Amino acid sequence: MRADHHTRPRRLAAVQLLLLVLLLSGAPALARQSPSKADARADVDFVCALVASKYAYYAGRRDSWARACAHTRKTATQTKTRGQALDLIEHLLDALYDAHVSLGVNSAHSPRLVPSGADIWLAETAGTVMVTAVRTKSAAARAGIRPGDHLLAINDVPIRSAATRRAQTAPGKARPAQWAWALNAVAAGVRGKPRDFVLERAGKTRLLHLGDPEPRPEGDPVTARMIDDGIGYLRFNNSLGDSGTVKAFDAALAGLRGAKGWILDLRDTPSGGNTGVAEPILGRFITRAQPYQLTVYPGRTPQPRLVRPRGPWTVKGPVAVLVGRWTGSMGEGMAIGLDGMKRALVMGSPMAGLAGGTQTFTLPWSGFPLHLPTYDLRHVDGTPRYLWRPPVMLVADNGNGPDLALERAVKAIAAQQHTAGLKPR
Repeated sequence: MRADHHTRPRRLAAVQLLLLVLLLSGAPALARQSPSKADARADVDFVCALVASKYAYYAGRRDSWARACAHTRKTATQTKTRGQALDLIEHLLDALYDAHVSLGVNSAHSPRLVPSGADIWLAETAGTVMVTAVRTKSAAARAGIRPGDHLLAINDVPIRSAATRRAQTAPGKARPAQWAWALNAVAAGVRGKPRDFVLERAGKTRLLHLGDPEPRPEGDPVTARMIDDGIGYLRFNNSLGDSGTVKAFDAALAGLRGAKGWILDLRDTPSGGNTGVAEPILGRFITRAQPYQLTVYPGRTPQPRLVRPRGPWTVKGPVAVLVGRWTGSMGEGMAIGLDGMKRALVMGSPMAGLAGGTQTFTLPWSGFPLHLPTYDLRHVDGTPRYLWRPPVMLVADNGNGPDLALERAVKAIAAQQHTAGLKPR
């Protein structure tokens, strides 16, 4: 039976307290229990308490999250279906402006995820919203969008107005990270809906009609070939979460054995992956066990995570790693790991900036899985992964233009080979 409006605040407080106690105790059965309320308030209460107790980056979002929860609880009383609940929770999670927070389910009109569902990257300077990266083989690349273009509007709405709606706050009041998130979220659009972009280049405006952003998936988890004077090139095709990737990588490595230098391309890893794939791959590049990143739970001492040598032989010679805005999560972890172990020169742009490592929780009323960062991940030098930048900065994602980053990586490997050849033996 539903409580009336006089008794509901007291009952709501009691439910919140119970949820918080169970979450703090790590009770895994909470999500499997039948909710005591026959509407989406159970999900809202659960998510609000979960974020407050488990979210690794809650401190900087405390006030905005409290306001969002208060507003959403009022709306939740009218939410009766799982589809309505999905819309409700998606809108609530926008208050965290964190691309690494997501639901493991979507509808035909859910917002596309960034970076996996995006094809351009935006930044604002002095009131101008500029394209800084274009995903290779994506809808934006096929339409000829280039870094340096100015985005004026999307679907007949000025881009700054659209971002204001998504950020749920005015540009001048939004935090820099919140505004950057909102710009890129609205540019990705929503599922099942085309995007009309108005762009300006060299003083001329163009209207472009774009479909789904994502490029067609490659057939193989790893692309490998020998290029320019014995350099082995290996590119992961958004496959760091696939169980067959390690085997495919080992086979590709065997086919390139004898290469004098190596390029590891992580620019197409937007969906991230897992350590069960990444660590065996990293193990082919080292000869002794080493820490490659730090795991930091709130209130605890940072813990190094080790990677160990693996395979019948390990890669010798200089290594360059290419990263960009579609290097996400575990791809970012591999990049900071190879840099921290001093095993590669990392080149490219800032990465996707997906903060921390996620755990999955199940909402009690709808059953939706929620992926939430509950711990921070850092470079071995202590820099948070989402703030780390490659030592060599360059244009990493150039759409349908020439692959400038790969050209620079080839030159960097050649220079390292030349320097190594000059050293006394």
